[in-house]
Amino acid sequence: MGEPRNAIPFHHDLVAEIRGQALALDGATLLWEHAGSFRRADLDLALHRVENFSVDRSDATAVRKRLISVLVEGMENILVHVGEGQAALCAVMVLRTSSDYRLVFINPVPLATAALLQHRIDFLNEMDEVGLKEHYLKLLANRERTERGGAGLGLLTMARRSQRPMRVSCKPLSETEALFALELAVPLGD
Repeated sequence: MGEPRNAIPFHHDLVAEIRGQALALDGATLLWEHAGSFRRADLDLALHRVENFSVDRSDATAVRKRLISVLVEGMENILVHVGEGQAALCAVMVLRTSSDYRLVFINPVPLATAALLQHRIDFLNEMDEVGLKEHYLKLLANRERTERGGAGLGLLTMARRSQRPMRVSCKPLSETEALFALELAVPLGD
């Protein structure tokens, strides 16, 4: 693969590419975006802005709850699993289109983790609602979970509260790492 890419410009290019694709969707409006390191205060800001926008648009309460839940899970995942040295390569976008909310989470991961996440997402994308619920209950009973997760509950929660298929994009950064982007849609209809 050669020399590692210069991560920061590559990251900005990837974020710009994903933003451009999302804004090309029918009726797309960018509600909130953050690139680089963030703290819990940034999560609070995102929640406040997104929830107020949803209330102003008279979205159904169920839609708003799913939207907030997916946003919290995605950002918590980044806060818990990304080290300080890689935090500058993270990004989060929240958009609203004419038919749904779109959430994009980008963070660096080891290549092996990217492959594992892709496999898990493919598996979850194939499940129906009953299968997702059964799998969720099974994971809840898993005693191998830690404070940092590891059992896949966050990913499963996002799958249950968003529309499938969840979309993944993975761009290599080096021989060992990649930028992993997860795009989720929360439909406006109940």
